[in-house]
Amino acid sequence: MYSDTIILRSVYGKVGQKYFIQPAPNPRTGRLPECVRTINSNGDMIMSESDKEAMSNGTAHYFPSNQMFIIEDGFSLDTSDLVDRATWECIKHCNIIAKERGEKDARGNSVIDGDSKHYGKAELYVERPGEIAKARVTKKTLRFKAESYIHEDSDANRIKKCKVLGRNLDHAIPADVLDYMISIAESDPQKIINLYEDEDWKMHLFILEAIDRGVIRRLDGMYKYGDKMLGASIESTIQFLRDIRY
Repeated sequence: MYSDTIILRSVYGKVGQKYFIQPAPNPRTGRLPECVRTINSNGDMIMSESDKEAMSNGTAHYFPSNQMFIIEDGFSLDTSDLVDRATWECIKHCNIIAKERGEKDARGNSVIDGDSKHYGKAELYVERPGEIAKARVTKKTLRFKAESYIHEDSDANRIKKCKVLGRNLDHAIPADVLDYMISIAESDPQKIINLYEDEDWKMHLFILEAIDRGVIRRLDGMYKYGDKMLGASIESTIQFLRDIRY
């Protein structure tokens, strides 16, 4: 049930703001949705006999091109329902509705918040309860996996991995090392998972230790070994050394 539900949220919250929206064309094709019919001079929908038959037997639903949908925060649609699905087809391309709260335009600016000079056009955004629940479960699953890797590791290896994560805890007690890694697993579990599943962390550690010993130096924005340029970043240096290795 949840995966079929669409809820429209207003960026202003439940303040009684109402939006009056008419069927919007697909910006890619310039065409109105298939469920929209033009009207005649009397304001009636112009429908074919097959349209009328589909409406009567409940296999299709049509809206007039001048249909006005009144939307406010919390407006809910069940897209498994014929009428609700047609309603969504009518309004989903309206430029005041963002596909999600964080949607960005072609320039990378938020369609809601805009940029430093202008506000975005959108004031409504789509919330899908099923996707929110799925994302929450996925995050918990990743966190469990990341924390399992950490707890199953040795104290010595955890200290090494902390150095790769940007924190030198060589002289810290094991509990502090564990606490630091768990804090990362809670905020960014994929980072911990990548660290354990990608053998590049060993190369990363090797480079860091080589830098500490002065074997690899950073000069003019480049990591160098003697006169040999390795890369402009740790990542590019790892790639360079990997290419040599293979």
